[in-house]
Amino acid sequence: MQRYDDEQNKAGVKVLFMIVQMAVLSVVYIIVYTSFLAVGYAIEKYNVSPVMYFPVVVALVIFPILLYKYRQMFNAGKMLVATTWMMATASLTIVLLYVYIAQITG
Repeated sequence: MQRYDDEQNKAGVKVLFMIVQMAVLSVVYIIVYTSFLAVGYAIEKYNVSPVMYFPVVVALVIFPILLYKYRQMFNAGKMLVATTWMMATASLTIVLLYVYIAQITG
């Protein structure tokens, strides 16, 4: 008779969380890339300053750091909180980048 071992489940959930993090990072980086293109378009068409790249670069740098913190939180046992924060910051990053691009091109 095989004994139930919760460690296998924990290891599987950690791998699943990492895969979801990679997918979320990919989606956010697609939006960041699009934002870079839109800022470049705004620089060309509206003669805005290249400093307008700054918020996009901040999103590019900060988001992976946050994902690392959420992975640490997840591994510490706060699985639901880490997942919620990860999805919330991804959504917020996407929305804020969209609003920023709408402001500088509109």
